[in-house]
Amino acid sequence: MDREVEPPGFINRAAPTRRRVLVLGDYRQTVTIARSLGRAGFQIVLGTNDLHSSTAQSRYVSDVRVFEDSSHDRLLDELEAYLRQEKPDYVFPVGEYQARCIAGASERLMPLSTWVMPDPSTVLRCFDKRALYALTPTLGIPTAAWCEYTSFENWSRVACEMGFPVVVKRKDSSAPIKQKKAIILRTPEAFDRLLAELQSEPDTESLVLQKFASGERQNCHIAAARGRIVAYFQQKVLRTDELDGTGIGVEGVSVPISPDLRAYCERLVGALGYHGIGCIQFMVDEKRGTVAFLEFNPRMDSTVALPYRLGYDYPRIAVELAAHDAPAPITRPYRTGEHYHWLYGDALSWLDCHKHRRKNRTELLRWAFNMVWSAATSYHLTWDVRDPIPTLHLFWKKIFAALQKRALLA
Repeated sequence: MDREVEPPGFINRAAPTRRRVLVLGDYRQTVTIARSLGRAGFQIVLGTNDLHSSTAQSRYVSDVRVFEDSSHDRLLDELEAYLRQEKPDYVFPVGEYQARCIAGASERLMPLSTWVMPDPSTVLRCFDKRALYALTPTLGIPTAAWCEYTSFENWSRVACEMGFPVVVKRKDSSAPIKQKKAIILRTPEAFDRLLAELQSEPDTESLVLQKFASGERQNCHIAAARGRIVAYFQQKVLRTDELDGTGIGVEGVSVPISPDLRAYCERLVGALGYHGIGCIQFMVDEKRGTVAFLEFNPRMDSTVALPYRLGYDYPRIAVELAAHDAPAPITRPYRTGEHYHWLYGDALSWLDCHKHRRKNRTELLRWAFNMVWSAATSYHLTWDVRDPIPTLHLFWKKIFAALQKRALLA
């Protein structure tokens, strides 16, 4: 599916001057940002840590700059040197890692360009789940009971008081727990086993314990001008790359705007004085009629390709907001019932389950059929018929790496 809708009310101010944007961070949403801004007339420079980046193969990327991001300090040094020498008109941080580094060095970097991101203090506040879990109840936003780390002994007592299941996660997404974003624990025994494993963790202070919230994840894509929402798009996550639903979304669908969720988003955005784009997530159990705030990501969501295809061009709105323009609110309804699908992530998850026998043959066959059907009937998060090379290159890299590994083992 490749039809697109031009976002209403957008004036292409960039085309005559070909202003340059450093798009910093190479993620699955990066190629959508490059296509959006490239089609709007911007000159796109991709900032990546991958010499063989698939995103770099996009027809809309005019230049590539490789930044070494294995070291926080090295990334900042290389970025500062680049900004002083090349002087791009805008810098668009894509991922949490980049946004966090920049926000932590705001006095050093902010004067060197125009940044397509909320102000640094807001970014750091949003990334700290504990800060928002303390704020949201005061705004009347439903939030599951939680507890920051005190001691493992105290946590055992608190978990029993909350009632199982419970979730253990980091205060932010900068580091996983056992290679996962969050771990759901359904019994006291499972909880105690995890606590025993976490005894050797170097950063226990960053752990958060929370009562498990049932339901499906709903992502509210927002753009806000000084605390006022100017664009709102809502989608439901149907499947993730983890069997327990805690991972990265591989399939979702656009849904009608929930007046309650929009009201919660308006309260949170207003309280923060938020200026920029972001994604506010909730767990919604439609059967029980319950809602629980999950997190507020102050960055471009990885599923931005879906609203982009349906006329909500968040990358271009983000640049307008960074330029201190006042985009007219988007009020035209978007189509609901439209699906997105991330074939690459879905296929890797299927292969992992097959390799480790996490599902039986019938379940794997049903999954494979659904994956093919979704790929044929949904909007793709990376594929674009007018810009096909990035996705083809990504799959080829994976296949080539597998062939190399097999040859070495032969």
